[in-house]
Amino acid sequence: MVSLLSSRRLLECKTPSTPTLHKLRRPTTVVLAQKRSPVLEGLSTVLKDELKIEKERYRTPDALLEGPPSGYELDDKPNSNMLLLSRSFGGEEIYVEVELESQADSDEYSDVADDEEEDEESYLPPVRFIVNVVKGDKGLAFTCETNGREITITQVSLNDTADEEAEDDDSNFVPYTGPMFDELDDTLQQAFIDYLEERGITSDFGYYLVELVNDKLEVEYMNWLTRVQSFVVDE
Repeated sequence: MVSLLSSRRLLECKTPSTPTLHKLRRPTTVVLAQKRSPVLEGLSTVLKDELKIEKERYRTPDALLEGPPSGYELDDKPNSNMLLLSRSFGGEEIYVEVELESQADSDEYSDVADDEEEDEESYLPPVRFIVNVVKGDKGLAFTCETNGREITITQVSLNDTADEEAEDDDSNFVPYTGPMFDELDDTLQQAFIDYLEERGITSDFGYYLVELVNDKLEVEYMNWLTRVQSFVVDE
């Protein structure tokens, strides 16, 4: 006769043991810092050094501290290719537009600077700009250039509604806007010069404009360097 104790041991031996469940561990992810290429590091360093040099030598011209002359107001948006000055004159609205990309390369006028024995550091190239005199839906546009001492007009063109109506009737219509300025009679040329001077486009305005445009080019160059460097180092 099998004892009760022996029976219990026999049952324990026949009963399968419950397996132990081990908690699964997620594999550890090791993030290794990606080493920048020598080319990338070199470009970043050069950009940083160039920006430092530009900032150290930059000074706001004294001519710009008091703002535009002749009652003009300046609209200068950061990172913009355009400068806009405007004022009212009687029943007219006067707009002076300067596009940075339309300015001549300073090398184009390097011979002029040498002939005039100007210091290379102080020499600023001429500035091209457009003066728009607007009356309602009509406008008279003067394409000009200034070296900071005088204003030179290269063309006078008229934009009026008569041209727009003709253009609507004929898709091949190209309006005649006016002759080149140097083709006009000397008396008429002087009359147009007086017309602009009355509206504040004087030699003082030209001097301010040259300083303004070259300052804008320097500031935008520094902004560009900053933005490019930020792009290069951004991961």
